Amino acid sequence: MNNSKIVYENSDDRTPFLQKQQGELAQIIEAINQVETSESWQKLKKLFLDEIVTNLEKQLASEASKDEINPPKIYKLQGELKWAKKYSDLKK
Repeated sequence: MNNSKIVYENSDDRTPFLQKQQGELAQIIEAINQVETSESWQKLKKLFLDEIVTNLEKQLASEASKDEINPPKIYKLQGELKWAKKYSDLKK
């Protein structure tokens, strides 16, 4: 049997699906921008998230300056710091 003559016709048009996804993504971005500019988010960020980032940076610096380094603790602090920075900046 010679399969070289088989022609596959792709009749799946994904344009409507992609347009729907694009519209949803645009709405999500607009919502994030509105949240980020709100006064409530700015207060929460200032009082809670910025303080966490500062404390984690101090702990990491303190742990790294010790004579005997504890790698699991440093890795844990690095992960927490990455998390805190990620959620304190909604644009990321």
